[in-house]
Amino acid sequence: MTYINLINPFVLTPSLGFLIVWAVKICVFYPLTFWGTFKHLGQRRVPFVLYLVIAVVAFFLPFNFLLNDYLLITLMISLYYFFANHSGETLTDLVATFSFSALLDYFAFLIGSYGLSICKVLFSFNGTTFYYLLVNLLVLICYGIALLMVCALRPFFQRYLARLHGQHILAEWLLSLGFLPLSYYLYYAQYHRYLMQSPTMLTGAAFHRASPVQIGVIAILEVIIYVLVVLLIMELVSRYLANRDRANFADYRLASLTRYTSQLEVMNDDLRRFRHDYKNILYSLTSALETNNLDFAKRSLAQLSAATNKSIDVPTGIIGPLKNIQDAGLKAVIFNKISTAMEKKIDLQIEIVDPIDFNQTMEPVDTIRIVAILLDNAIKAAASAPQPRINLSLYENEFAQFIVVGNSTAQQVDLATLDHFSQTVSIIGNHHLGLRNLRIILARYPDASNDRRADPHWFEQRIIIPKRQETTN
Repeated sequence: MTYINLINPFVLTPSLGFLIVWAVKICVFYPLTFWGTFKHLGQRRVPFVLYLVIAVVAFFLPFNFLLNDYLLITLMISLYYFFANHSGETLTDLVATFSFSALLDYFAFLIGSYGLSICKVLFSFNGTTFYYLLVNLLVLICYGIALLMVCALRPFFQRYLARLHGQHILAEWLLSLGFLPLSYYLYYAQYHRYLMQSPTMLTGAAFHRASPVQIGVIAILEVIIYVLVVLLIMELVSRYLANRDRANFADYRLASLTRYTSQLEVMNDDLRRFRHDYKNILYSLTSALETNNLDFAKRSLAQLSAATNKSIDVPTGIIGPLKNIQDAGLKAVIFNKISTAMEKKIDLQIEIVDPIDFNQTMEPVDTIRIVAILLDNAIKAAASAPQPRINLSLYENEFAQFIVVGNSTAQQVDLATLDHFSQTVSIIGNHHLGLRNLRIILARYPDASNDRRADPHWFEQRIIIPKRQETTN
């Protein structure tokens, strides 16, 4: 069997009419099917020039050869990613979407091919004009089948991507390979001359003398079973990973709440001890003043001032603004990050003037992940700055809610480079991965925006989440 074929159609085709029919089928119908299924599954817009590029390449590197298909699919993904990916979708999600659409395409090709072979026998129209018309239009018929599958499975696929959150890259890439066995099945079906007439190992040697109708039915059942198995694996894997993520998030939230509660208990104990010491110092101060012992009175006053600064000023500066955060989980996570920053001797300024609840604009888990990513990156950058400082501000107006995190930096931040890293996968460290995850989370909220500002030794990110406007009749 020929797995790859680079041809010159002008030499191989016997006539101009045959060349035109062949070119329409290979250069128009096939690109339309692959691009169209991908476009409708991901609800994207594919520029016409990309159709044209694939049509020209397919003229010399035609579809229906196994490696030709893989090369053309790789080229299509690359073209879209580099020239039409205006929404900034990650390469992993793009490959997952195109691979799933290819799975539906090959499923439709196999159903259409075997269905035509069955109908040809049942209705005895082999060799007729109608038969040859169906053969030439078979790709479009299969495209219609694929679109029906897209309509039925689009919610399933969107749920699959939402569960993975772009966090499980290896799982997405492995599951994206599900179309490969089906593509080989189609290639074998089209280029093994005995497949449509007698069974092969794909249908079992026990059916060696079966009729073409029986063979076609068995093959269709095999294809359906395979696709159902792939869908079941995608469902189970994505559900497992989503449940594991939720469990990890719950553990993280619980740990943050525990630390927050423990700190409050420590502060409460410190304040109780301070109250006791405060009363004793006041008694000593009163006694010293009554006996005109000014030296002892000065020492008592100095002790009172030192105890006040140690026990009240720092905790109040941390805990005070957090009282306006309505979500206990978010409050605990912010306190956890603030405590980490204080341990690193980073100067903090927290501004949360009014009560704020982000649950009205975002999912609680998304809000916590966004704030955690911003603070983690800010702590990492500020720790190496000459003057470590972090500003956190949470506020809202009539139309939107705002998360603003600024931090000092060791050097000027290049926004263009930062934007590039936010769209790529880094296997070196977690910083760039955090930016990418932030971008993936915000992509679920089309109206949300991330404004960045870089000044000498200062970097600030402002997340703006518009409020959901209630429509009135």
